[in-house]
Amino acid sequence: MKNMAYILLFCILICSCTEDPITIPEPDTTPPQAIVLFPIDGEPVSGEVVIEVRSVDNDRVDSVQFLINQKRVFTDSSQSNDIFKYTWDTEETAMVDGVQEKLYAEDQFHYISAIAYDPIGNSYASVPTRSKIDNIDNEPPTAFFLSPFAGQYVSDVVNIEVIATDNDSIQYVSYFINNVLQGYDQEPPYLFPWNTNLVESGNFYSIHANVKDVSNNTKTIAPISVFVDNGLENDVTPPTGAIVSPPAGLTVSGDVEIIISANDNRAMKEVALSINGSHITTIEQPPFFYTWDTSLEQEDVEHTISVVLMDLAGNETPLNPISVVVDNIAPTDINPPTVIILSPVAGQELSGTIDIEVMANDNTGINYIEFFINGQSFSVDSIPPYIQEWDTETAEDDMEHIISAVGYDNEGNSRLATPIAVYVDNRDDIAPSGQIQNPIPGQTVNGTISIEIIATDNIGVNNVELSINGIFRNTLSDFPYLYDWDTSQEIDDQSYVISAVVSDTSGNIGFIPPVSVIVDNQINDSTPPTGLISNPISGQTVSGTVEITVLAQDDYGIENIIFFIDGINISNDNIAPYSYAWDTTALENGGEHTISASITDIAGHQTILQPVLVTVSN
Repeated sequence: MKNMAYILLFCILICSCTEDPITIPEPDTTPPQAIVLFPIDGEPVSGEVVIEVRSVDNDRVDSVQFLINQKRVFTDSSQSNDIFKYTWDTEETAMVDGVQEKLYAEDQFHYISAIAYDPIGNSYASVPTRSKIDNIDNEPPTAFFLSPFAGQYVSDVVNIEVIATDNDSIQYVSYFINNVLQGYDQEPPYLFPWNTNLVESGNFYSIHANVKDVSNNTKTIAPISVFVDNGLENDVTPPTGAIVSPPAGLTVSGDVEIIISANDNRAMKEVALSINGSHITTIEQPPFFYTWDTSLEQEDVEHTISVVLMDLAGNETPLNPISVVVDNIAPTDINPPTVIILSPVAGQELSGTIDIEVMANDNTGINYIEFFINGQSFSVDSIPPYIQEWDTETAEDDMEHIISAVGYDNEGNSRLATPIAVYVDNRDDIAPSGQIQNPIPGQTVNGTISIEIIATDNIGVNNVELSINGIFRNTLSDFPYLYDWDTSQEIDDQSYVISAVVSDTSGNIGFIPPVSVIVDNQINDSTPPTGLISNPISGQTVSGTVEITVLAQDDYGIENIIFFIDGINISNDNIAPYSYAWDTTALENGGEHTISASITDIAGHQTILQPVLVTVSN
């Protein structure tokens, strides 16, 4: 027996010296990988959709489970390492309590995920993707007015142009003036030629449009206000103006700039210039000036400059003619003085009594300075400093006026200072302006809402008078201009036009562009909220601090989310994204825990979400 033992030991030694040692293979602990390729996250889907999942493993993939809203709907084991597919019928129905109902709600997001398994049992859950079911087109078009713009002055025939787009296609655009249907357009570009000659001139008109798609979804473009001004043929007000330069009586030589100011209550047509009764030129565009070559004129005699202004309506105004002396033969002293207007400065806004100050220098001495307002001699000063007071109350308000000065030296040489234009504004006649900040045009409102108005003025706002549907509601005297409107007192499902008039401290008023809103206080919410626990997923092993995330949606709004661990209320959240940071470090290693949540919408409907089971491993 001993001999047999020695023989066996000897054989083992021999084998160990001639062969490689026996190795035991390592167990496969590498899970497969999986990702949802199609549909693309966030894209809408309809009808039958082929869900594609790509899954690979270091050995091979045994099967892929497809989950919709965390519910397993299919298992594909037809591949080993490649694309796994499932055809999802988004319109699938099932019998619920004797009623045939859709399994997947319309116009809501549904969550697609997959779990891949290898033959050993290692698994991997993909990141969920969202797909919104859209089998029924209930999305209204988007549209806005391209022209005219709010507050625009229009006349004759004006094109009302609408830019409209839709997820399917546009059926037609209908146009309304003061809520009266005017016409339709079925083909882009969506234009309606509005003949403003058929309505009363001098009034504001409200324009709005309805855009309807082929599924009869309608978008109402918020109204805009425009002002119709076809009164040009009734203009009987002649234009006004003056020969600004040269001043009357001036001795001129060489090239002389003849400058004319011209204004009209509507628009200028032309300025006709004559010298010595002979027509020289017609100027049709501002600035109205003409360069006169005096070397072609008779020397040392007076020449008369006359001007006739004409507006677009044909009204004419002949200006007071002026006479100047042409002297192109230089005297002994050929150096004219230097003349500069120091104050006021060009473009300055003036009121009350102001000082006009002129600086003048000459090699032989200054004889005197002559001041001119709008080309008319105003004053003469022969003693420096050359300052003259001007009472702007005597000048026409809210207009530009031209200040000029001519300096004469002791030899009779003269020079015209560069004229400056100033603006006289003694009375505040600038209307205030404003905007309805809240609500926005086309908004659907309910309950008590705050109407917020912004109002500004160059001097100061006195008050804001608020009206709804043309009926006065309140006077707002203090900033911010707010009014609490209880819409429950109004007729439901109707459009209401909010308008306001701003008054400033000088009594000027400004009309704020109105906005149209829809009152809808009858909320018939019978649909509970929907959602799911998006992280972690059921069966997952977790550690450390875990972010529990809930995806929730409701047709009217989410009120609150309550989080539960093992049936115990641990937290709530009412602000999206809805999440809770769960610290697992103090829990027993290897223990299983159930995570659940409830969703409550603003109507009080509550939904208990499908719980998930996780294992803690710290």
